Amino acid sequence: AELRERGFLPLLTGRDADRLKALAYGTGSATRTASADDPASLDRALAGAAAVINCAGPFATTAAPVIEAALRAGIPYLDVAAEIEANLDTFAHFAGRARDAGAVVVPAMAFFGGFGDLLTTAAMGDWTAADEAHIAYGLSSWHPTAGTRTAGAVSRERRGGRRIVHTGGRLEYRDDAPPALQWAFPDPMGLRPVIGEFTMADVVTVPSHLSIPEVRTYMTAEAARDLAAPDTPSPAAVDGRGRSGQTFLVDVVVRSGGAERR
Repeated sequence: AELRERGFLPLLTGRDADRLKALAYGTGSATRTASADDPASLDRALAGAAAVINCAGPFATTAAPVIEAALRAGIPYLDVAAEIEANLDTFAHFAGRARDAGAVVVPAMAFFGGFGDLLTTAAMGDWTAADEAHIAYGLSSWHPTAGTRTAGAVSRERRGGRRIVHTGGRLEYRDDAPPALQWAFPDPMGLRPVIGEFTMADVVTVPSHLSIPEVRTYMTAEAARDLAAPDTPSPAAVDGRGRSGQTFLVDVVVRSGGAERR
């Protein structure tokens, strides 16, 4: 809906032709089938496209082939990857190639990763470096899609079930439980229990261009419980745009010496 309002006609691409047709019904959007393990099908799918927005996880499987196809097509690539390892792979394997080609490759463009990074950059202002960045996610709930659960399982498997923190300018893998803390969100959310070091894609995106050795992310406890519970239902649309009833707030604090910006 957003793309159509901005004058773009979405071209829906995926593996399942029947599901694509059902999704496109009544929208005027064309569909093309493609598979991440078939480069020729990806080339056909992207022919004539202005850009590709990859929403199909797990991104450990789909990001690299779709980026390669976007580079061959000479079009910008964006995705909404939350998988920390997949985002690390994208920066490691494609940052230099994208720069050399003058191409746009932007991973993690969601409220985790991209949005948190933008807010951190805005909070930094004219600072060229900071000691700490704290990014707190205030979600009213978290009803994960099947894709979110699958991507999360792939990510956990890749790091052997350990959790990740960004400290001392690098990623560390830990086996202990994350801390339970309180975070004072702006009104109307206020003081809420959060899971500290609930590491999101921000620990990849923020250090990729900002000099901040400590990058910490936090998640409201109720949202973390929803995500962890196996019986939490998938999100349901509450309006004609397909949006869920979830509300969220992202609060960022950066510190340098004794100074703080929010």
